[in-house]
Amino acid sequence: MRMQSRKKVVVKDIVFGGEKVLTCIPLVSKDKKRLIEESKEVYLLDPDIVEWRVDFFEAVSDINNVTDALLTLSEIIGQIPLIFTLRHSKEGGQANLSQDKRIEIIKKSIETDCVDILDVEIDNDIEFLNKIKTIIDNKKTKLILSYHNFKETPEGDFLYSKILEGERLGADIVKISVMPKDYGDVLKLLNVTYRARNAVDIPLITMSMGQIGLASRLIGGLFGSDMTYAVGEEPSAPGQIPIEDVNTVLNILYKSFN
Repeated sequence: MRMQSRKKVVVKDIVFGGEKVLTCIPLVSKDKKRLIEESKEVYLLDPDIVEWRVDFFEAVSDINNVTDALLTLSEIIGQIPLIFTLRHSKEGGQANLSQDKRIEIIKKSIETDCVDILDVEIDNDIEFLNKIKTIIDNKKTKLILSYHNFKETPEGDFLYSKILEGERLGADIVKISVMPKDYGDVLKLLNVTYRARNAVDIPLITMSMGQIGLASRLIGGLFGSDMTYAVGEEPSAPGQIPIEDVNTVLNILYKSFN
């Protein structure tokens, strides 16, 4: 049996931190027409979770366009939980928006009641994070606090401290995504995941990106990661694998270990 979190996060009957490693497909469409087409295709692939990377959306600064697209997307995917991610440009986001604009877009999107999980960066200033927590207060929306590094894999103690910081700041789930330079970096990420799994109560999502980090997306669950990202149409980060291949490997692994 794989390592599980002490606290489970349940979203539309999907359990983060339980026995199953969840699969998530990101949507990175640039316009509503393509978003609708892509979401219909992804729905048929039956992922556990869908993520909308709103920062890829060309009309992201137009709040009415965002909320309109969000309502349509939510209707298409139905009971599949939705992660809403407006990634900061410093951590791989495709839109260069002010923090005030990001808050405004997130607030209006949360008010649609279509956002099951919100993903924002751990490294935002505390004022921004407090505003986010105020926005989702009294909502069913869960909070992912995330850290991304597309250049390298920092030292293990640094990554470990980021996970602890995420829990301390009130995350329901903490996510770490880093770029390896060699397989030693992949082992570092897996070791940090294993170490943190024994230290924090909440679910974790960790991955090593790119071709070198591919294995972490498949075996990370054995070390304590609770979700992996797969490709539907287009990847949102380097190293994502088609969901059919991910499910095949996960089925083999967890049949063997249960």
